[in-house]
Amino acid sequence: MNIKNKDFIENINKYFNNREEDFFNSLNNIRKSFFLNTNKANKEKILSLIDFNIEESKMHNNVYYYEDISIGKTIINDLGLIYPQDSASALSSLFIDKNAKLVLDMCSAPGGKAINILNVLDNDALLIANDNSYKRVLELSKNLERLGLDNVIITNKDGNDLNKYLNNACDLVILDAPCSGEGMIDKYPEILNNYSNSLINNLANRQKELLDNAYDCLKGNGQLLYSTCTYSFLEDEKQIESFLQRHKDMELIKLEYKDNYSTLDGTIKLCPLNNTEGQFICLMRKKDNDNKNKIKYLKEIKDKVVEDFIRNNLDIENYYLYSYDNKYYLSKNRLNDMGNNIIKYGILLGEKSNNIFKPNHHLYRANSLRNNFKYIYDLNDEELRKYLNGEELNVKLDNNYYLITYKDISLGFGKVNNNKLKNKYPKGLRRML
Repeated sequence: MNIKNKDFIENINKYFNNREEDFFNSLNNIRKSFFLNTNKANKEKILSLIDFNIEESKMHNNVYYYEDISIGKTIINDLGLIYPQDSASALSSLFIDKNAKLVLDMCSAPGGKAINILNVLDNDALLIANDNSYKRVLELSKNLERLGLDNVIITNKDGNDLNKYLNNACDLVILDAPCSGEGMIDKYPEILNNYSNSLINNLANRQKELLDNAYDCLKGNGQLLYSTCTYSFLEDEKQIESFLQRHKDMELIKLEYKDNYSTLDGTIKLCPLNNTEGQFICLMRKKDNDNKNKIKYLKEIKDKVVEDFIRNNLDIENYYLYSYDNKYYLSKNRLNDMGNNIIKYGILLGEKSNNIFKPNHHLYRANSLRNNFKYIYDLNDEELRKYLNGEELNVKLDNNYYLITYKDISLGFGKVNNNKLKNKYPKGLRRML
């Protein structure tokens, strides 16, 4: 890679003790990886469906390296069994408190941190996944839906607005902060087109504000996970030192990792010299306090048409039914009221038109409902090809909506009428096999 940005070259020498040549040579050694979505199936089942060469990472036992394949065009990707992510990014999930019940991911898009962390938390943990970019939050929603992660509220808010609903409430706050992106130049070399020390200063100010927002949302004994994909001292080590000075009731939880390039003891900084992209990880805890938070919960609704659909298609007794923006949502757990600018509240059931309920694809991807559907049809290999192509299938089934699975893994849905299964797989996801 021919790098001419003077600020970047000078900073790399500063960050890595004049190992400029070693650093730039190592950019060619970063390995592509993905992690397993064990929320949807166990590790053995997922590995049994992988038909290309992989190698387990030593950094994380659910992360695997791959080469020479378009991972987005694989069946395991269609099934939501994997999520492409650099191995260093997945590392943070190893350190958090696995018993967290209310989790806020402040800058969540495209969703990698949240997806990875949901794979280690209890199934009743509620994630509030937020991003202030509407375009990016839609991508986040698609990624969470593909992986079937459903105990989630997706919001499109500024960090300052989150405090109104989550002040002193969260067991875990994830802040994967917007940063200068120095650790991503192997993938996005265009980052260097606008890179400057002035940009770093501006971003550090924004990170400071977001950290203070995160502090306000954190409850006593709660954890704050701060991460970036940059090497900048101002955005990483000095940012944390300043935060701890401002908030004396926060303490650093010391993390250990060999071959670590951080200058702040107890934090982790990885880079291409580790054969990974850049990643800074810091975990902190707010000391216990007596501050209380009165969480406002979303108001449940009653709707006969929607409830008839649920009763006819799902074996489920206890659930919460919600409505927002003319759409209907279902959750097995009670959901927080997060006000406006909501993208999703739990599982998107569908919408009504002329008093007829029309279900949504998200309902049939939801991991928590996999065993609740009354009508299920498992595809063979040829039917899978046709289904992903958007084709109609000839079947001998009663007239109903059906959860469509492959190898017992949820894929989508279809509606049977007169032995014809009308394909309801979203057009934007269809592809020729």
